[in-house]
Amino acid sequence: MKTWILRHTPTLVGVMFLWAGFYKLLYPGQATMSLETLNVPYAVAKALITATIIAELYLGVILVRRLDLRFGLSMAMGLMFLFTGYLWHLSTLADPPKCGCLGLTGMFNSSKHEALFGVFRNCVILWALQLSFDHHFKQVEKAAGPAVA
Repeated sequence: MKTWILRHTPTLVGVMFLWAGFYKLLYPGQATMSLETLNVPYAVAKALITATIIAELYLGVILVRRLDLRFGLSMAMGLMFLFTGYLWHLSTLADPPKCGCLGLTGMFNSSKHEALFGVFRNCVILWALQLSFDHHFKQVEKAAGPAVA
């Protein structure tokens, strides 16, 4: 069961990225407003959300199709780390805006609880990505032996 999860983590995270990207593509307002309430100018917020949509859809396709798994897992970890930092920042605010993450904004009565749940969720995803990366590539590196300089 453990190896099945590790083997399919890239696909599951890829589907999550595709879902998040399409959700923001259809409903970009909440994510844009979230940045605007943090005093980010509208044009910059719109550009950041557009870049996020592109990155999520691109990584989603790479991970689901396994086009370049090492690159995809590495970039997914980096993007999830950035998202986690953003959610952590939101969780420290007295009255944070809703983040617009994954369309789960109606799950909580409090935006602060939503941000804290997002931090927890993203940490679990980061952990799963790291385990999956190790599963797919550490065995290959061990078999190849130590690199000689």
